[in-house]
Formats: sequence, structure tokens, C-alpha cells
Amino acid sequence: MPSDHDTTVDSQTFGRLPVDVPLIGADAASVTTIEDEVNRLDQALLDLEHSGATSVNLIHCPSPAREAALVRELGRAARARGFVSAELRMVDTPLDSLEELVASLIDALVPPGETRARGLLFLLDHYHAKHMNRAVAQFAQATEAEEVEGDLVGFCAAYLGATDEAAREVRSLTLWSEGHELKPRQVVSGVRGTLDAHSAQRVFGQLTRILKALGHKGLYVHLSGGEELAGRTPRQREKGYTVLRELVDNFDAGRGAVSTKICLSGGDALFEGSHSLRTLPPLFMRLALSSGAEPPPPHRTWTSLIREPYEYVHRRVRAPVETKPSSLRALIRSMQGLPPVEAVTAMSVGHERIDKTVSQLFHHAENAGSVFQVITGEYGSGKTHLLLHLAERALSQGHPVFWLNLERLNLDLGNPARHLARVLDHSVMPRRGRPNALDRAASWTRNRARLKALRLVLEDIANTDAEEASAARKALATFDAGPTPGQQLEEYLSARDLVKKPGSPNYRQDAYRRLLLWAALLRRMDDAEGPVLLIDEAENLYTTGVSRSLRRSALRTLSFYCGGALPDACVVLAMTPSALTQMRKECGTLLLEQSEVDSTLPTEDVLVFKRRLAKLAPEQVPAMSKPMRRTLAEQVRDVHRSVRGPVDVPDWERLVRDVTADAVAPRVLIRRLVDHLEATWWAGS
Repeated sequence: MPSDHDTTVDSQTFGRLPVDVPLIGADAASVTTIEDEVNRLDQALLDLEHSGATSVNLIHCPSPAREAALVRELGRAARARGFVSAELRMVDTPLDSLEELVASLIDALVPPGETRARGLLFLLDHYHAKHMNRAVAQFAQATEAEEVEGDLVGFCAAYLGATDEAAREVRSLTLWSEGHELKPRQVVSGVRGTLDAHSAQRVFGQLTRILKALGHKGLYVHLSGGEELAGRTPRQREKGYTVLRELVDNFDAGRGAVSTKICLSGGDALFEGSHSLRTLPPLFMRLALSSGAEPPPPHRTWTSLIREPYEYVHRRVRAPVETKPSSLRALIRSMQGLPPVEAVTAMSVGHERIDKTVSQLFHHAENAGSVFQVITGEYGSGKTHLLLHLAERALSQGHPVFWLNLERLNLDLGNPARHLARVLDHSVMPRRGRPNALDRAASWTRNRARLKALRLVLEDIANTDAEEASAARKALATFDAGPTPGQQLEEYLSARDLVKKPGSPNYRQDAYRRLLLWAALLRRMDDAEGPVLLIDEAENLYTTGVSRSLRRSALRTLSFYCGGALPDACVVLAMTPSALTQMRKECGTLLLEQSEVDSTLPTEDVLVFKRRLAKLAPEQVPAMSKPMRRTLAEQVRDVHRSVRGPVDVPDWERLVRDVTADAVAPRVLIRRLVDHLEATWWAGS
């Protein structure tokens, strides 16, 4: 999925404010009372329960006393709606890392009917008391229905099945959540790793699904005392804001969290000043007020409490249209400043030519072995929106989609060993629930029958003369090397062992072969079509600080991805026109230099890539004309109507003219319109 998932922050960007970001302070619009926030939360939770989505919001509090009252009332409201709640105070649990946050959350859970933290084990005890001897079987059925597998599920199943006080399982869970590798005597069946930076997001997603499997509606997390973040050292503050950015950007993607609401509240220092969250523009642009529409609707990302009540009459809380959960998820993501990952075709204009190109790409990939295309557009023109459109088309036709975003300080493109795990983690498979590749690896290796079938497929691939045969033989050797073949094979397929490897020919070749093996396994195990690889933000290869040698190494890797080595693949590179011009201008020299380097691999066919790059006609993102923006506005209104029903917006035509007057990106335009539509609906007009 497209995401800003790396926790590294651009040090040149940190501290600089974008000029086009709207500002909001304690006395600005979007003001509410505690009663308003309870009403908003009530509707938001109902939406999240229905759609399975996740959302994040900020609440500016005028005093610690008001914040304490807010936290108490919102937690009570969440539990009354059947959600498990949790409060984490930033003074006790700073946002230093995702894994620490998730570990703290496991112990901070408050189930409905309780008023203080009980933790996950308490919930499991309650579940066992309800189901007694059938607890393990019931839990297995429930987690299968929620399509959740993983280490935390393994701990829960082992705890429910313990015949004694489960002291061993509790101790192992503690060690695991603290990031320790379990020793042989501490190993719990179904647990294959530890809680660390690589697994934290997946574990968070598992936790939210486990809560639903246990019979709860979802999860409400309140991070209070957010001003503590602003008072920390620059490096600590940077970490905290980056973790918050991950919570916004990544937890509603793929197999991430479901039916989850995360609220961060705090005083002035969090929202205003030189140490506030304004100093991380990518985060601020997600959370800042998108429009001045009043009253603040349920999924508005930023509100400020005021002392006196004021007169707003809201609609009663009501369920969305039962047949439109995907459209509701799209609206919620739009309110979060994120592109929709579903129903994207319902809010796209000017994509007819792209659709035709996509059809041609898929057709040529099937017949010619692989194809390569470049989509160009200026910053904010909607390249990512079109990539999402392409991804949805690909998934609907049975193609697995792999994403690789080239963030500024994460330009490891020249070292596939380091970014392969990231590509697998941010993939989407054309299956129910849209799992990623790592979910498929877990599914194949944690079931005896599927593991047996996987071994037979690996043996079949190993006996061919294809490039991936070597990786298949290595996988079989891993399978036979120890007492836990499923676990060893899952770790091999996840490519986590390569993350810290250097960019030497052996490790690059290993990474390429594992990706080729994945393509072969998906064809044989899941009957998938050829893979689609989407490389976004490629213009960052030509930003300040990227050396010539780094670009040369990156082009070497692109020679593998785009040069035809991936069978039946469709590879699309998104970048600005100027970056494409620079790439074409220098690729001849750089690739010639690379072709003369002894470490260049045969699968890195730099000459084929050079010819393809020179001959292709890039697909330009169509400029958003005024008529197109008006069409998009009507599409947004149609999607909103399918979720909320008809909404009479006073002077809709004038609103559309105002909102579409600027040449803003489609994502910004959609967000503004949805905000106005939601505010009008919420006011009951």
C-alpha cells in the first residue's frame, strides 16, 4: 500500500512548515464541548464497527482537569457501545516506538463493564469462563472468521488451553512483549518471533482482530497528556511525532487494525509553538483542519474544547447504509487526509486513458513476459491516486500488487536485500480480506495441510531450471534444517534475515530470487496472475543529498525490476516529469558505468532497461481542469449519498465553485468536500 511507513524523518524537513497548510488554534473553528465529543465518538464508533476502518483524531484541551473529564467520559462512552478502551498517558508511555506502545496497550485494556485497566489476559479469563472446555475451539473458530493469525493469537490460544495457572505462558508473553527472543523452554506453540519494530504494526492489527474474536465491537485508544511530547528532547520529540504519523498513515492499510479509534489529547504545547506537532509537516498536513465547515463531524481529525456550551443540533446516532462498508471506509480515509484504498474508482476522473493503458499493460504482460511503464505528474497532481486506481484494477483481475515507496531518507532502492521485506509487508493479495504476502506465508506455514502442499510446490519449483529454483531449494533446506519447519520456512519467506545485509551481489541475488519465488508460489498456491509492482515517489532519487553513486546503484536495481526479469509482471514507476528527464539524461552514462562493474548480476540487465526507458512514452497524469474537478465533486457527493443518504447542502453550486477554484490535488479536493458534506449531515440540516 502507498504509505509513509518508515520511521526515519527527513531532518531537513523537520521544523519547516508548508505554506499551504491551514492553521488552527484553540480559538479557531472546529470547537466542541465534552458532550459534543461524546456524540461524535458515538457516531464514529458505530461507523468504525460497521466498516472495519481505523481513524485518528486530536483534541486540544484548555486544562488538565478538562482533559481528565474528557478521557473519563469518552472511555465510558466507548465501553457502553461494546468497545474495549485503553488510556495511555504520555508521561508514562512516551511514543518512542510502536513496539513499546503496543506492549503497553496489551496491559491497559479496559473491557465493557469495567472502569480500570485489566489487560488482555483478563479478557481471556472472562472468555474462558464463558466457554469453559470449548474455549480453545471457539477461539480458533472466531479467529478464523476474523482471518487473523500470528504470534499474539498463538499466545492467546496457549493461555486458553493451559491446564494449570498458565504461569509459563504469562512469563513467555512478558518476555516476548519486552522484545526478547524466547528460549527453547519458553517457546509457546504458534509463536514464531518477538514484538519488535518489524512486527509491531502486525501485532497491533492482530490485537484488534482478537478483541473482535472475543466478542467485542472494536478498540478505543486514548493517548492523553500529549503536551509531554512537545517537552521532550528534539530527537525524542521527532520519534514521538513520527510514531503518531505511522498511526495515522499505516494502521488502516491491508491487514492493519480494524474497528479502531485512536485519540490524542493534550494542552497548548502539543498544538502551538516551535515544539508542537506542526514541526512535522507530513503529520500536520494529515491532521490539520481541512475546511471551516461546522459543526465538526464525527471523523474530523482536529477539534478544540471550549468552556461554554453552544447550540448545535446533531443527528441522532444511526448506522450507515448496510451495503456500503467499502464506501464508508473510503469516506473515513478521506477525512483522515489519506487516499481511499477501496471505492477509489468511484472517486476518480480523467482516468479513462489510464484505464486503457492499464488494460494494454496487463495484456502485453501476459504475452510478452513483462512490461514497464512510467506515470508522470507534478507534485500533488494525483499520481498516487492513479496508482491506487491501477492497483484496484489489478486486484479485481487477480494480480497481486507490490508497493515500493521511495521516501527521502529511505532510498535503499540500490539494496534489494534491505527493502524486500518492506515490499512484501506492503503488498496486497487478490483474496478475501486483502491480505499481504506475509499473511499468506503465515497461512501456508501454520496449517499442517497447507504446509504439506507448500512443500510439494517448492519441490516442483526446485526441479525446474528457472531462476527461482535456487530459492526454492534454499527454502527446502531451511525446511529440513530444524525441528520447526513451518516457522523456519515462514522466516525465510518473510526476508527479515536480509534487512541488515549489505548490497553485495550474493545478497542482491538472494533477494531477487526470493521475489521470483514469491511470484511462482502465488501462481501455484493461490492461482494468482502475474504480479504488479508499483514504485512511487521515484522523483526522490533526484532530490538534494542523493549522490551519483546511490542513483547508479538504484538504477541497477531498477534494471531488474523494469528490465523484464520478473515474469508476467507489470511494473509502473511514478515520478515527476523533470525527474524522468534527468533519469533519461544520465542513465546512459550511469548504466554504462554499472554494466562495466563486475558485481552487476545477469538479472540486472542494464542495457534492456536503458532501451525500455528511452523508448517508452510516459503516461501523463491528466491535468485537473475545472470541469473535471466539478465532475469529481459530484462523484464524491454520490459516494457520500450512498453512505449517509441524501444531504441537502445549502448553495451546493457555490460550495463546489469555492472548493474547486484552486488547482489542488484530487485527494485534497475530496477531503474538503467530504468534510462539508459530513458537517451538513451531522448538523441535521
